[in-house]
Amino acid sequence: MALFLPLQILTAAPDERVFGLDTQMVIHIIAQAINVSLLTVLMVYLLYRPVQNFLRKRSEKIKSQIDQAALDMATADALRSQYKENLAHIEQERTEILDSAQKTAAEKSRKIVQAGQVQAEGAYSQALLDIEKEKARVQDALRLQVIALSSVMAGKIVAHGMDQETQDRLFDEALAELESTPWPG
Repeated sequence: MALFLPLQILTAAPDERVFGLDTQMVIHIIAQAINVSLLTVLMVYLLYRPVQNFLRKRSEKIKSQIDQAALDMATADALRSQYKENLAHIEQERTEILDSAQKTAAEKSRKIVQAGQVQAEGAYSQALLDIEKEKARVQDALRLQVIALSSVMAGKIVAHGMDQETQDRLFDEALAELESTPWPG
Protein backbone atom coordinates (compact mmCIF):
# COMPACT_ATOMS: atom_id res chain seq x y z
CA MET A 1 0.00 0.00 0.00
CA ALA A 2 2.85 2.27 0.58
CA LEU A 3 3.80 1.86 -3.00
CA PHE A 4 0.73 3.64 -4.19
CA LEU A 5 1.15 6.94 -2.41
CA PRO A 6 -1.06 9.64 -3.60
CA LEU A 7 0.43 12.00 -6.02
CA GLN A 8 -0.25 14.89 -3.71
CA ILE A 9 2.17 13.60 -1.08
CA LEU A 10 4.96 13.40 -3.67
CA THR A 11 4.29 16.87 -4.90
CA ALA A 12 3.86 18.24 -1.42
CA ALA A 13 7.34 17.30 -0.34
CA PRO A 14 9.48 20.12 0.99
CA ASP A 15 12.05 21.59 -1.17
CA GLU A 16 14.41 18.85 -0.59
CA ARG A 17 16.16 17.52 -3.51
CA VAL A 18 16.14 13.91 -4.54
CA PHE A 19 19.56 14.14 -6.10
CA GLY A 20 21.76 17.01 -5.20
CA LEU A 21 25.43 17.27 -5.95
CA ASP A 22 26.50 19.00 -2.82
CA THR A 23 29.51 18.35 -0.59
CA GLN A 24 27.72 15.81 1.49
CA MET A 25 26.92 13.80 -1.60
CA VAL A 26 30.47 14.03 -2.93
CA ILE A 27 31.83 12.83 0.43
CA HIS A 28 29.38 9.92 0.33
CA ILE A 29 30.45 9.05 -3.22
CA ILE A 30 34.15 9.27 -2.33
CA ALA A 31 33.56 7.19 0.82
CA GLN A 32 31.62 4.66 -1.23
CA ALA A 33 34.41 4.56 -3.86
CA ILE A 34 37.04 4.06 -1.14
CA ASN A 35 34.92 1.31 0.43
CA VAL A 36 34.46 -0.43 -2.91
CA SER A 37 38.20 -0.10 -3.66
CA LEU A 38 39.14 -1.43 -0.24
CA LEU A 39 36.69 -4.31 -0.58
CA THR A 40 38.01 -5.04 -4.07
CA VAL A 41 41.63 -5.03 -2.88
CA LEU A 42 40.66 -7.09 0.15
CA MET A 43 38.72 -9.54 -2.02
CA VAL A 44 41.65 -9.82 -4.45
CA TYR A 45 44.06 -10.64 -1.61
CA LEU A 46 41.68 -12.85 0.33
CA LEU A 47 39.79 -14.62 -2.45
CA TYR A 48 41.04 -13.99 -5.98
CA ARG A 49 44.76 -14.65 -5.45
CA PRO A 50 44.27 -17.83 -3.37
CA VAL A 51 41.75 -19.07 -5.89
CA GLN A 52 44.10 -18.12 -8.71
CA ASN A 53 47.01 -19.84 -6.93
CA PHE A 54 44.82 -22.90 -6.29
CA LEU A 55 43.79 -23.01 -9.96
CA ARG A 56 47.39 -22.49 -11.11
CA LYS A 57 48.64 -25.29 -8.83
CA ARG A 58 45.82 -27.53 -9.97
CA SER A 59 46.55 -26.89 -13.64
CA GLU A 60 50.27 -27.54 -12.97
CA LYS A 61 49.34 -30.78 -11.20
CA ILE A 62 47.11 -31.79 -14.11
CA LYS A 63 49.87 -30.86 -16.56
CA SER A 64 52.40 -32.92 -14.59
CA GLN A 65 49.94 -35.84 -14.49
CA ILE A 66 49.44 -35.54 -18.25
CA ASP A 67 53.23 -35.41 -18.74
CA GLN A 68 53.64 -38.42 -16.45
CA ALA A 69 50.88 -40.26 -18.33
CA ALA A 70 52.61 -39.46 -21.64
CA LEU A 71 55.92 -40.69 -20.17
CA ASP A 72 54.22 -43.84 -18.87
CA MET A 73 52.61 -44.36 -22.27
CA ALA A 74 55.98 -43.98 -24.00
CA THR A 75 57.51 -46.42 -21.51
CA ALA A 76 54.65 -48.84 -22.08
CA ASP A 77 55.08 -48.54 -25.85
CA ALA A 78 58.81 -49.18 -25.50
CA LEU A 79 58.15 -52.19 -23.26
CA ARG A 80 55.53 -53.49 -25.69
CA SER A 81 57.91 -53.19 -28.64
CA GLN A 82 60.69 -54.80 -26.59
CA TYR A 83 58.26 -57.58 -25.61
CA LYS A 84 57.37 -58.13 -29.27
CA GLU A 85 61.08 -58.25 -30.18
CA ASN A 86 61.75 -60.69 -27.35
CA LEU A 87 58.81 -62.80 -28.43
CA ALA A 88 60.09 -62.88 -32.01
CA HIS A 89 63.59 -63.67 -30.72
CA ILE A 90 62.21 -66.45 -28.52
CA GLU A 91 60.28 -67.87 -31.47
CA GLN A 92 63.46 -67.80 -33.56
CA GLU A 93 65.45 -69.45 -30.74
CA ARG A 94 62.71 -72.09 -30.35
CA THR A 95 62.92 -72.87 -34.05
CA GLU A 96 66.72 -73.03 -33.90
CA ILE A 97 66.65 -75.27 -30.82
CA LEU A 98 64.10 -77.60 -32.44
CA ASP A 99 66.15 -77.76 -35.63
CA SER A 100 69.30 -78.41 -33.64
CA ALA A 101 67.56 -81.11 -31.58
CA GLN A 102 66.25 -82.77 -34.73
CA LYS A 103 69.71 -82.69 -36.31
CA THR A 104 71.28 -84.07 -33.13
CA ALA A 105 68.64 -86.80 -32.89
CA ALA A 106 69.14 -87.71 -36.56
CA GLU A 107 72.92 -87.81 -36.07
CA LYS A 108 72.59 -89.96 -32.94
CA SER A 109 70.15 -92.24 -34.75
CA ARG A 110 72.54 -92.57 -37.66
CA LYS A 111 75.43 -93.33 -35.28
CA ILE A 112 73.35 -95.91 -33.41
CA VAL A 113 72.32 -97.59 -36.67
CA GLN A 114 75.92 -97.47 -37.89
CA ALA A 115 77.17 -98.93 -34.59
CA GLY A 116 74.47 -101.62 -34.82
CA GLN A 117 75.56 -102.44 -38.35
CA VAL A 118 79.21 -102.60 -37.29
CA GLN A 119 78.27 -104.80 -34.35
CA ALA A 120 76.10 -107.01 -36.56
CA GLU A 121 78.90 -107.29 -39.11
CA GLY A 122 81.31 -108.17 -36.31
CA ALA A 123 78.91 -110.79 -34.95
CA TYR A 124 78.39 -112.15 -38.46
CA SER A 125 82.16 -112.29 -39.04
CA GLN A 126 82.65 -113.98 -35.67
CA ALA A 127 79.88 -116.47 -36.48
CA LEU A 128 81.56 -117.24 -39.81
CA LEU A 129 84.90 -117.74 -38.03
CA ASP A 130 83.20 -119.97 -35.45
CA ILE A 131 81.54 -121.97 -38.23
CA GLU A 132 84.84 -122.35 -40.03
CA LYS A 133 86.56 -123.47 -36.82
CA GLU A 134 83.76 -125.92 -36.06
CA LYS A 135 83.88 -127.21 -39.62
CA ALA A 136 87.64 -127.72 -39.37
CA ARG A 137 87.24 -129.45 -35.99
CA VAL A 138 84.51 -131.71 -37.38
CA GLN A 139 86.65 -132.53 -40.40
CA ASP A 140 89.58 -133.34 -38.13
CA ALA A 141 87.37 -135.52 -35.96
CA LEU A 142 85.94 -137.22 -39.06
CA ARG A 143 89.45 -137.80 -40.38
CA LEU A 144 90.45 -139.37 -37.09
CA GLN A 145 87.38 -141.61 -37.15
CA VAL A 146 88.06 -142.62 -40.75
CA ILE A 147 91.66 -143.39 -39.82
CA ALA A 148 90.54 -145.39 -36.79
CA LEU A 149 87.95 -147.22 -38.84
CA SER A 150 90.48 -147.88 -41.57
CA SER A 151 92.89 -149.26 -38.97
CA VAL A 152 90.21 -151.52 -37.59
CA MET A 153 89.31 -152.63 -41.08
CA ALA A 154 92.89 -153.19 -42.05
CA GLY A 155 93.42 -155.19 -38.87
CA LYS A 156 90.42 -157.37 -39.67
CA ILE A 157 91.51 -157.84 -43.26
CA VAL A 158 95.02 -158.81 -42.25
CA ALA A 159 93.73 -161.08 -39.52
CA HIS A 160 91.56 -163.10 -41.89
CA GLY A 161 93.71 -163.27 -44.90
CA MET A 162 90.74 -162.60 -46.90
CA ASP A 163 89.38 -162.97 -50.26
CA GLN A 164 87.47 -160.41 -52.26
CA GLU A 165 84.11 -161.41 -50.89
CA THR A 166 85.25 -161.08 -47.28
CA GLN A 167 86.81 -157.71 -48.02
CA ASP A 168 83.54 -156.41 -49.52
CA ARG A 169 81.58 -157.63 -46.54
CA LEU A 170 84.00 -156.02 -44.07
CA PHE A 171 83.92 -152.80 -46.04
CA ASP A 172 80.11 -152.77 -45.92
CA GLU A 173 80.19 -153.42 -42.15
CA ALA A 174 82.70 -150.60 -41.63
CA LEU A 175 80.58 -148.29 -43.76
CA ALA A 176 77.44 -149.20 -41.80
CA GLU A 177 79.33 -148.65 -38.57
CA LEU A 178 80.56 -145.33 -39.86
CA GLU A 179 76.99 -144.26 -40.77
CA SER A 180 75.61 -145.31 -37.39
CA THR A 181 78.33 -143.49 -35.48
CA PRO A 182 77.09 -140.09 -34.31
CA TRP A 183 78.92 -137.07 -35.66
CA PRO A 184 80.77 -134.95 -33.14
CA GLY A 185 79.24 -131.61 -32.72
